Amino acid sequence: MVNVVEYLPVVENDPHPGQVVVISYEQLVRGDDISASVEAAFGFNGLGLITVSGVPEFTTLRSRLLPLSKKFAELPDEIKNKTVDEASMYSVGWSHGKEKMSEGKPDVAKGSYYANPLYDTPYPDPELIKKYPSFCAPNIWPKDDLPELETAFKELGKLIVDVGLLLALQCDQFVHKKCGSYPSTKLHDIIKQSRTPKARLLHYFPVEEPKQGEQDDFSSWCGWHNDHGSLTGLVPAMYLDSKMNVVKPPKPDAGLYVKSRDGTVVHVIVPSDHLAFQIGECASIHSGGLLQATPHCVRGCPSPADNQITRETLAVFMEPEWKEGMGIPDGSNVEDVLQASSLKYLPQGVPFLKNRWNDKMNFGEFSEATLQSYYKD
Repeated sequence: MVNVVEYLPVVENDPHPGQVVVISYEQLVRGDDISASVEAAFGFNGLGLITVSGVPEFTTLRSRLLPLSKKFAELPDEIKNKTVDEASMYSVGWSHGKEKMSEGKPDVAKGSYYANPLYDTPYPDPELIKKYPSFCAPNIWPKDDLPELETAFKELGKLIVDVGLLLALQCDQFVHKKCGSYPSTKLHDIIKQSRTPKARLLHYFPVEEPKQGEQDDFSSWCGWHNDHGSLTGLVPAMYLDSKMNVVKPPKPDAGLYVKSRDGTVVHVIVPSDHLAFQIGECASIHSGGLLQATPHCVRGCPSPADNQITRETLAVFMEPEWKEGMGIPDGSNVEDVLQASSLKYLPQGVPFLKNRWNDKMNFGEFSEATLQSYYKD
């Protein structure tokens, strides 16, 4: 039996571990000390998620991009396939059914459009592209078939990275207070200097009602996983009907779920005008476990046969370049990093961090090991 608790964002400036923490964009711009909020959200007992209210232009850019996710996903396969790039491990362009995130079954519940939101060609060197295709492959855009996608994608992606940089400074301040050997601007500098962020525009296909005798798949839209980068910006989902109208999900239990450290599965409902951020495993490692990633999934919901409902969102993965080391701060303990990734806290299907990481790796090696664990045959 899954213990589910539903959380709406709590009042700003009243952070509590185990609840959704909200901060304002103005706090980030002013540089207020919000260490308590960072710890409540991203510390060991937090949900690994924080939301930011009042981000300028966010709602406009969200409304412009997310409907294009559905428009592209519903184009004929021969058009979508022009943007498929197997050489990059499907890290640019269209990807559908390539991940295996639940008992080895292909994940066909969603389709993704991947692109670097800041640089169309992060590195022009053909040798680098060949050696590190998932990082360096140039963007592919459907310029003839959906030309408006490129600009809308880049504008929202850049805004998310800009807000992420402000939040990263707050994370750095919190970790540096707790661990003096941690560089005081490490996360910020990683995001600022990296030419290889990755954004993923997600289209969740309509879900069918389980057939008689079939068990409902709790994570039917996206299987349980941890983000493996540093910081993920997440746009609140938009539900669209067959006529492109914005609607409520057919059932209220659809959406994002996080598994907390006490075993509770938390249904996180993010308001449409808030920008959410989640901590990734790379930041967990670099902080010596002071920041912690949490497993999360997306639960689907069947929609009426005569009005199929889809779910659209955008995730922006802010992460190092491949050459960044994956060591922990001096004086930190590897066990503090691995503790949250133990069997006690992970849902089935999430690969153990200890099987994918050691402190002699660089991020490219860690990323490859992680992708292979999700894209395994």
